[in-house]
Amino acid sequence: MFSSGRFFEVFLLKVILVTSLCFSAVVSANIQAVKAKELLINQMSDAPYTIIDVRTVEEYADGHIKGAINIPYDQIEAQSFLLNELKDQTLVVYCRSGRRAQIFETALFKRGFNLLHLEGDILGWKSQGLPLVK
Repeated sequence: MFSSGRFFEVFLLKVILVTSLCFSAVVSANIQAVKAKELLINQMSDAPYTIIDVRTVEEYADGHIKGAINIPYDQIEAQSFLLNELKDQTLVVYCRSGRRAQIFETALFKRGFNLLHLEGDILGWKSQGLPLVK
């Protein structure tokens, strides 16, 4: 059986976990998805979105969406100067499958950025046979 102190620790940990999951779901719900073909059409418009690839430098070099800027999800602070220059633009964020993009989006959402998430991320892009550049 748990001691009262241990019970409180476990209870507090559960509360923190549920709260963080709820906040993460709220952030995700506020960030709309853009379909790959919609993004392609937008990129040919007079007001193209800025595309952010949050994968590693190596993954980016292996193939990325044309025009995407590589800002690895764990380098937000190191790239804060560049990100501040992009704050007035709509950013389309993607990674391999969505996990890292969500971390990046959560951080930038808190700072007031206008964000869209590429539906299916790069795996979805590739599965549709859409082009990548190296």
